[in-house]
Amino acid sequence: MNRIVVVGQPGPQGRLCPLAFARSLSARLGVRHWPVVHELPGEVRDALQTHEQWIASEAAGRFSEALFRRADAVVWLHFSPMDYLRDWSARLADALRRPSDEHSAASAPGGRAAWRDVSQSFSTLMQAPAMYALLQHPALAHLAWHELRSPRQAEFWLMSQRRRSGLRDVASAPVGLRTGDA
Repeated sequence: MNRIVVVGQPGPQGRLCPLAFARSLSARLGVRHWPVVHELPGEVRDALQTHEQWIASEAAGRFSEALFRRADAVVWLHFSPMDYLRDWSARLADALRRPSDEHSAASAPGGRAAWRDVSQSFSTLMQAPAMYALLQHPALAHLAWHELRSPRQAEFWLMSQRRRSGLRDVASAPVGLRTGDA
Protein backbone atom coordinates (compact mmCIF):
# COMPACT_ATOMS: atom_id res chain seq x y z
CA MET A 1 0.00 0.00 0.00
CA ASN A 2 1.66 3.19 -1.16
CA ARG A 3 -1.30 5.57 -1.48
CA ILE A 4 -3.98 5.31 1.19
CA VAL A 5 -7.21 7.23 1.71
CA VAL A 6 -8.72 7.19 5.21
CA VAL A 7 -12.46 7.90 5.15
CA GLY A 8 -14.71 8.38 8.15
CA GLN A 9 -17.04 10.67 10.00
CA PRO A 10 -15.56 14.08 10.75
CA GLY A 11 -15.87 15.13 14.33
CA PRO A 12 -13.91 14.76 17.52
CA GLN A 13 -10.15 15.04 17.48
CA GLY A 14 -9.80 11.84 19.48
CA ARG A 15 -9.74 8.18 18.56
CA LEU A 16 -12.92 8.31 16.46
CA CYS A 17 -11.59 10.91 14.01
CA PRO A 18 -10.24 9.86 10.58
CA LEU A 19 -7.76 12.73 10.70
CA ALA A 20 -6.19 11.42 13.93
CA PHE A 21 -6.20 7.86 12.54
CA ALA A 22 -4.50 9.00 9.31
CA ARG A 23 -1.86 10.91 11.28
CA SER A 24 -1.13 7.81 13.37
CA LEU A 25 -0.92 5.65 10.26
CA SER A 26 1.36 8.20 8.63
CA ALA A 27 3.68 8.17 11.62
CA ARG A 28 3.75 4.37 11.72
CA LEU A 29 4.52 3.96 8.04
CA GLY A 30 6.73 7.03 7.62
CA VAL A 31 4.57 8.36 4.79
CA ARG A 32 3.41 11.96 4.34
CA HIS A 33 -0.17 12.74 5.38
CA TRP A 34 -2.35 15.13 3.37
CA PRO A 35 -5.36 16.21 5.43
CA VAL A 36 -8.72 16.92 3.81
CA VAL A 37 -7.65 16.77 0.19
CA HIS A 38 -10.77 18.42 -1.26
CA GLU A 39 -9.84 21.67 0.54
CA LEU A 40 -6.22 21.74 -0.61
CA PRO A 41 -5.07 24.06 -3.39
CA GLY A 42 -4.89 22.63 -6.90
CA GLU A 43 -1.09 22.42 -6.94
CA VAL A 44 -1.14 20.18 -3.85
CA ARG A 45 -3.78 17.93 -5.41
CA ASP A 46 -1.56 17.75 -8.47
CA ALA A 47 1.38 16.81 -6.23
CA LEU A 48 -0.60 13.79 -5.04
CA GLN A 49 -0.47 12.50 -8.60
CA THR A 50 3.32 12.66 -8.69
CA HIS A 51 4.13 11.35 -5.19
CA GLU A 52 4.66 7.62 -4.88
CA GLN A 53 3.54 7.37 -1.26
CA TRP A 54 0.93 9.35 0.65
CA ILE A 55 -1.95 9.08 3.08
CA ALA A 56 -4.98 11.32 2.69
CA SER A 57 -7.92 11.72 5.06
CA GLU A 58 -11.40 12.67 3.97
CA ALA A 59 -14.80 12.99 5.56
CA ALA A 60 -17.34 10.36 4.55
CA GLY A 61 -19.30 11.60 1.55
CA ARG A 62 -16.86 14.42 0.69
CA PHE A 63 -14.12 12.45 -1.05
CA SER A 64 -13.57 12.59 -4.77
CA GLU A 65 -13.67 9.68 -7.17
CA ALA A 66 -10.44 10.95 -8.74
CA LEU A 67 -8.69 10.55 -5.39
CA PHE A 68 -9.97 6.99 -5.10
CA ARG A 69 -8.70 6.21 -8.61
CA ARG A 70 -5.18 7.34 -7.62
CA ALA A 71 -5.18 5.44 -4.33
CA ASP A 72 -4.06 1.87 -3.73
CA ALA A 73 -6.13 1.35 -0.59
CA VAL A 74 -9.06 2.82 1.30
CA VAL A 75 -9.44 2.51 5.05
CA TRP A 76 -13.07 3.14 5.96
CA LEU A 77 -13.68 3.97 9.62
CA HIS A 78 -17.28 2.79 9.66
CA PHE A 79 -18.04 3.06 13.36
CA SER A 80 -21.44 2.44 14.88
CA PRO A 81 -23.41 5.33 16.35
CA MET A 82 -23.10 3.39 19.62
CA ASP A 83 -19.34 4.05 19.60
CA TYR A 84 -20.01 7.78 19.39
CA LEU A 85 -22.69 7.50 22.09
CA ARG A 86 -20.26 5.68 24.41
CA ASP A 87 -17.59 8.32 23.78
CA TRP A 88 -20.11 11.11 24.42
CA SER A 89 -21.16 9.38 27.67
CA ALA A 90 -17.52 9.20 28.75
CA ARG A 91 -17.21 12.92 27.99
CA LEU A 92 -20.25 13.60 30.16
CA ALA A 93 -18.84 11.43 32.97
CA ASP A 94 -15.51 13.28 32.77
CA ALA A 95 -17.34 16.61 33.03
CA LEU A 96 -19.29 15.43 36.07
CA ARG A 97 -16.12 14.25 37.83
CA ARG A 98 -14.44 17.66 37.51
CA PRO A 99 -14.88 20.15 40.32
CA SER A 100 -17.76 22.52 39.56
CA ASP A 101 -15.61 25.65 39.95
CA GLU A 102 -13.54 24.76 36.85
CA HIS A 103 -15.40 26.15 33.84
CA SER A 104 -12.49 27.18 31.68
CA ALA A 105 -12.07 25.92 28.12
CA ALA A 106 -8.76 24.35 29.12
CA SER A 107 -10.52 21.99 31.54
CA ALA A 108 -13.12 20.83 28.99
CA PRO A 109 -12.82 17.18 27.92
CA GLY A 110 -10.79 17.14 24.74
CA GLY A 111 -10.91 14.55 22.01
CA ARG A 112 -14.30 13.19 23.03
CA ALA A 113 -17.43 13.08 20.92
CA ALA A 114 -19.96 15.88 21.33
CA TRP A 115 -23.72 15.42 20.95
CA ARG A 116 -23.54 16.72 17.35
CA ASP A 117 -21.07 13.89 16.59
CA VAL A 118 -23.57 11.35 17.94
CA SER A 119 -26.39 12.75 15.81
CA GLN A 120 -24.12 13.04 12.76
CA SER A 121 -23.12 9.38 13.17
CA PHE A 122 -26.69 8.35 12.33
CA SER A 123 -26.62 10.30 9.04
CA THR A 124 -23.18 8.86 8.25
CA LEU A 125 -24.63 5.41 8.89
CA MET A 126 -27.15 6.10 6.12
CA GLN A 127 -24.27 6.67 3.66
CA ALA A 128 -23.11 3.06 4.03
CA PRO A 129 -25.06 1.62 1.04
CA ALA A 130 -23.62 4.28 -1.27
CA MET A 131 -20.13 3.62 0.08
CA TYR A 132 -20.47 -0.14 -0.47
CA ALA A 133 -21.67 0.48 -4.04
CA LEU A 134 -18.78 2.86 -4.71
CA LEU A 135 -16.13 0.49 -3.37
CA GLN A 136 -17.50 -2.37 -5.48
CA HIS A 137 -17.60 -0.32 -8.69
CA PRO A 138 -15.51 -1.90 -11.50
CA ALA A 139 -13.54 1.33 -12.01
CA LEU A 140 -12.20 0.96 -8.46
CA ALA A 141 -11.40 -2.76 -8.65
CA HIS A 142 -7.71 -1.95 -8.09
CA LEU A 143 -8.42 -0.72 -4.54
CA ALA A 144 -7.76 -2.80 -1.48
CA TRP A 145 -10.31 -1.61 1.04
CA HIS A 146 -10.53 -2.18 4.74
CA GLU A 147 -13.74 -1.53 6.62
CA LEU A 148 -12.98 -1.04 10.30
CA ARG A 149 -16.16 -1.31 12.33
CA SER A 150 -15.02 -0.33 15.84
CA PRO A 151 -12.33 1.78 17.49
CA ARG A 152 -10.74 -1.37 18.92
CA GLN A 153 -10.60 -2.98 15.48
CA ALA A 154 -9.07 0.24 14.09
CA GLU A 155 -6.42 0.30 16.84
CA PHE A 156 -5.54 -3.34 16.18
CA TRP A 157 -5.32 -2.77 12.41
CA LEU A 158 -3.12 0.27 12.98
CA MET A 159 -0.84 -1.75 15.26
CA SER A 160 -0.52 -4.50 12.64
CA GLN A 161 0.53 -1.96 10.01
CA ARG A 162 3.61 -1.09 12.04
CA ARG A 163 4.63 -4.72 11.97
CA ARG A 164 3.96 -5.02 8.25
CA SER A 165 6.02 -1.92 7.51
CA GLY A 166 9.16 -3.49 8.98
CA LEU A 167 9.60 -0.73 11.55
CA ARG A 168 10.56 -1.79 15.06
CA ASP A 169 9.35 -0.32 18.32
CA VAL A 170 12.07 1.52 20.23
CA ALA A 171 11.53 -0.75 23.25
CA SER A 172 12.09 -3.90 21.16
CA ALA A 173 15.20 -2.58 19.39
CA PRO A 174 18.62 -3.79 20.56
CA VAL A 175 20.08 -1.62 23.32
CA GLY A 176 22.69 0.03 21.07
CA LEU A 177 20.04 1.06 18.51
CA ARG A 178 17.58 2.78 20.85
CA THR A 179 17.18 6.50 20.51
CA GLY A 180 19.10 8.30 23.21
CA ASP A 181 21.47 5.38 23.98
CA ALA A 182 25.09 6.43 23.99
